[in-house]
Amino acid sequence: MKPSLPLLPLLLCAATLAWGQAKPGANPSAAAASRDPDIRISRRKPAPTVDVDVKRGYEALQAGRYGEARGAYEQALKRDGALRDALIGLAWSMEGLEDHQGAQAALRRLLELYPRDAEGLAAQYLVGGGIPGDAAARFKQLAERSERNAPLHFALGVIHVEQNRWGEARLSFERAAALEPGQPDYLYNFALSLDRLGQGPEAMRAYVKALNLSFRQPAAFNQEAVRNRLRALAAPAS
Repeated sequence: MKPSLPLLPLLLCAATLAWGQAKPGANPSAAAASRDPDIRISRRKPAPTVDVDVKRGYEALQAGRYGEARGAYEQALKRDGALRDALIGLAWSMEGLEDHQGAQAALRRLLELYPRDAEGLAAQYLVGGGIPGDAAARFKQLAERSERNAPLHFALGVIHVEQNRWGEARLSFERAAALEPGQPDYLYNFALSLDRLGQGPEAMRAYVKALNLSFRQPAAFNQEAVRNRLRALAAPAS
């Protein structure tokens, strides 16, 4: 029996906050040598700092306050238009506000500055901006080089679903959920793929986990629809 629940093709969740704001073409300054032989030069890099508005935007995005998040990221970009985290956060904020064109514009700017940014490429596909060439092949290559990038594996799972390759989709969603176990939408799509493959008991467990997480972090799926599906899966076969 095919599940009646929809796949979530959009990643309406907080963008990953990178601790450090790298600019394209930026070079670290050389350490000054000391003339005192008793003083050793420390070669440890200074701790990266996070822009205060990027941090504020991230916190608002986590809570689902998309308008507030957008304002914070825009404020950060006024000071520095090349902040990678501000651009990806702005894109997800606008997507949360259903401003798809604004989200795509932010992602195009991000990829102009950082053309190999894996999360940016995944986001561009998920919000409908598209990427040239064979999307599945491209994402597979990126996933191989970015094994710990959850949005990338999630996007690859969506592509597999569009190609009706549910077994591969399950593996991609499972990987994304393992990398970010606190993200309810990753678990929901993993549960849905299990459901579609006829693995009812495993799907039920994943649905329950996704439901529980959705009470702590905003989720895009319909909670009541998931409860109805759980009741259907638990009902004795007729």
